[in-house]
Amino acid sequence: MMRGIATAVAFAAMIGSACAQWASTPAARDLHAKARKEGAVIVWGPQRGEVEWISKAFPEAFPGIAVQFVGDNDVVTRAIAEARGGRDQIDVMWNSVTASAPLVQRNLVADVDWSALGLKDAQTGFGSKMLYANKALYAIAFDPRKHTEADFPKTWEGFLDPKFKGRMTASLFLLPRLTGGLALAWGEDAALQWARRLINESDLLLTRAPRETFIESGERMIALGEIETTYRRHELEGKTFGVVIPEPVVLVQFGPLVFAKAPNPNAARLLAAWLATPEGKAARRKHTGGRDYERGSDEAFAKELHAGQMKVVFDLPDNMERRDAAIRKATPIISGSAR
Repeated sequence: MMRGIATAVAFAAMIGSACAQWASTPAARDLHAKARKEGAVIVWGPQRGEVEWISKAFPEAFPGIAVQFVGDNDVVTRAIAEARGGRDQIDVMWNSVTASAPLVQRNLVADVDWSALGLKDAQTGFGSKMLYANKALYAIAFDPRKHTEADFPKTWEGFLDPKFKGRMTASLFLLPRLTGGLALAWGEDAALQWARRLINESDLLLTRAPRETFIESGERMIALGEIETTYRRHELEGKTFGVVIPEPVVLVQFGPLVFAKAPNPNAARLLAAWLATPEGKAARRKHTGGRDYERGSDEAFAKELHAGQMKVVFDLPDNMERRDAAIRKATPIISGSAR
């Protein structure tokens, strides 16, 4: 899971060559010229780390366009409130399928002809409203100075083993969502039973605080049910964490949506399309450590993910209701108000 200096140098070279590709197409050049007249683009996302990097990377690729961003857990609720008040101040929302659904349901999102922008093989959700650009994977994180990947099970069921009792921590927010994803693979009853056993048998430390602090202090061995990219970002900051992705692989699909009443419509489309291009993904990795697990990626794990070599749960608009129903049932179990 760790990369050496040689890999980092090779990757930097790849970024340099990638940035000359989509941005140089006639569609991108034409849209850039229109976007420069607007001069700005506003992007909102679920946390600062998901969108802050765009303010640095996008102007490097497309000069003359300043990026304003908001990163907060409540961005969707805030966006709906802004729309109700007639305040159209969002160009692009970067979020998950589930979080984006309320925006689509309220007709706040534009249909975009992505193929006209040179993304002929783009994968989309909600028709052409959401552009899939990133897959965030649920994982476990650990201290590689004390443990190796071989110390951990390859499946989520394996963490019910008594040897992990009192050695795990997890997020009160993320664990119910992991359980909802597992419900799509195992069925709701089996996933909820897994959650009950974790709570009742493993002495799991549930918290809203950053779990990495418990790993670093040695108080806990494992952070269970984490979003992998969080720890990739820590690697860029000089911290040391190992990551294991158990099966079934549960992922969350992220991507941009362009608002129907975007104040900067050309810049909005330019940014949204760029985020899904190889150079946009390369820039995201450079700034956040986030890896590309989309179809066609050169990542070895991405190739396995799409080759049918492992059990994978994709969150999609058509399974969103089942996943949400399981999350609602898992939440009180995990919070301790139900058994």
